[in-house]
Amino acid sequence: MNDFCNPTPIATPEQYRAAILAVRQRMTDLQLAMLQTHCRAEEHSISTNRLAELLKLPTAGSANTMYRNYAHWIADELKFVPTNLKHKHCWWLALAYGREDGDVDGDYEWIMRPELVETLKAMRWA
Repeated sequence: MNDFCNPTPIATPEQYRAAILAVRQRMTDLQLAMLQTHCRAEEHSISTNRLAELLKLPTAGSANTMYRNYAHWIADELKFVPTNLKHKHCWWLALAYGREDGDVDGDYEWIMRPELVETLKAMRWA
């Protein structure tokens, strides 16, 4: 199993709640919609292409950038330092882990961490 597919918890639901509330003022409506869309997706799994499509964003790249920025804020609050990929941190890992089979429908899918799903449901954000 590579680090991108590792479902080992990185935070408790309580820690996620504190992190979410700490960055709430910086979070855009679109970032909230991305988080909700990811949480509500089947099996809490989504690709950047699908996220962009559902939220009517121009490209998967723009979806990736916005969600990555939000994930970075959460990671900072959790004091979580994700895996390096070509000398860059994969901030998405603060919110999700990759699907083990790697490529689903031609696009890499990310599964939202169960502790984050639990938190969003408890907060009635999902």
